[in-house]
Amino acid sequence: MKYIQLFGRVIVGGVLIYAGFMKAAGPTAEFSAILEAYELFPPFLLTPLSSLLPYVEMWVGLFILSGFCTRQAALAAALLATSFAVSVGSTFLRHIDLTTCGCFGAHSLTPHQTMVLDIVLLGLSLVVYRLSKYLPPWSLDQALQ
Repeated sequence: MKYIQLFGRVIVGGVLIYAGFMKAAGPTAEFSAILEAYELFPPFLLTPLSSLLPYVEMWVGLFILSGFCTRQAALAAALLATSFAVSVGSTFLRHIDLTTCGCFGAHSLTPHQTMVLDIVLLGLSLVVYRLSKYLPPWSLDQALQ
């Protein structure tokens, strides 16, 4: 079980750190325009959301990858994956044709690939959450205990 949890932490943490970094490294206006295409947020929230979300992703990714507050980080990662899946899924239901999901800044997936990725990340986050009832091996939680 410890290897399964480590695998989940590495994948979820790595994807979140990479996705957040790629968005943070690009222009905020570019990510804001992608968020606008989802037609989910009022215009006054687009800039703050596009500025804040990449850093939230990177922090959650760093926490889960390092095993610091693993249970809470896994729950946060599951909430992020759920919100991403719901956002992309809502565009399918509303027949909004997204050319890109904006997940990785300029290097993005198609919306269908994004749905698969979000579901996989949600599943792995829940596995890490469930398995982190006990101190996770090779983690800051264990080292600080």
